[in-house]
Amino acid sequence: MELNQKEVLDIISCNKLDNLICRSLESRPGELAKYICGLANKEGGYILIGVEKDNGVLKPLEFQLAFDMNSVMESAYKKLIGEIISSNKYINVEGRSIFVIKVEKSEKKVLTDGRYYYYKNNGVEVVDNKILSDPSTLFISYTECDTPIVDIIEKIMLEKLKDKIKVSRYTDLRYKDSFKAFMDTLQEHDFVLTVVSDTYLKRQACMYEVGETLKDHHYRDKLLFIVLSENERKYYGKDAPEKIGADIYKGAQVSLDYIGFWKDRYDSLNEKMNKIGDYEATCEAAKELQIIGQIYRKEMGEFLQFLSDENGKSFQKLNESGFIDIVNWIIQNGDIK
Repeated sequence: MELNQKEVLDIISCNKLDNLICRSLESRPGELAKYICGLANKEGGYILIGVEKDNGVLKPLEFQLAFDMNSVMESAYKKLIGEIISSNKYINVEGRSIFVIKVEKSEKKVLTDGRYYYYKNNGVEVVDNKILSDPSTLFISYTECDTPIVDIIEKIMLEKLKDKIKVSRYTDLRYKDSFKAFMDTLQEHDFVLTVVSDTYLKRQACMYEVGETLKDHHYRDKLLFIVLSENERKYYGKDAPEKIGADIYKGAQVSLDYIGFWKDRYDSLNEKMNKIGDYEATCEAAKELQIIGQIYRKEMGEFLQFLSDENGKSFQKLNESGFIDIVNWIIQNGDIK
């Protein structure tokens, strides 16, 4: 991470005080570690040594180049526990040397001297561990054609829960990342929100995600869902699928239709494998066959029964309420303060 001198000059000339700590003199590693910790645990920011704040105005003073700040900073970083992304250097402002430390926001909470610190008004304060606990994690499981709906859900969830929730979805994957490895992290998430449409119930990747979630013995506490209907078609535009609604509440016949869909997929693949009749040529297909068999024999029925048993609400009602039912469930079960 490179420290941008123009950005620092702009902060000083425009008196930008947010996420900024100024000290006319400070070279104690312990104090600098607290400042770094406090900024990392909030939004990140800058520490300016050799600058004072006088009635809201930033004034460059001077910070002697004689100080061995490389050794000071090395000692300060050693006092920090957690991942820190930071850079530092001397820069010249109006003919005066100041020492600048830039700190990025940390994904995980950072502590020093056995305590959590949090930035506040040109300084830091000790904060209760519960307040600074890591955010709850939510994975949104959906099929690509339902992206317009998921965008709405994610936007509102982040507005409601802010930094208390970390949302994951397929867009987090970078080029050539392992899709299966990404899906295998599902059990590490605190909550999984399934956006259930007709297409979702017919996608192998989606059913794999459901299966991974069902492996958790406490999945009823972490598995959330929204079942879509044809009423949501207005959000899709011209790329809407032929059928959106899953119709899962229409009884056993519909459930059996979905199970039958996967049974047909199983029989078709099994027939092709038998026709080839070569184990080495079909060993990868055999793995897929096993997954599909698990879907139609167990996971589809269990998932549909779960959806039928739980007291779900339509997307329309949830959207109108700001998804308050889902937000409250995450707050209550995620120990969010």
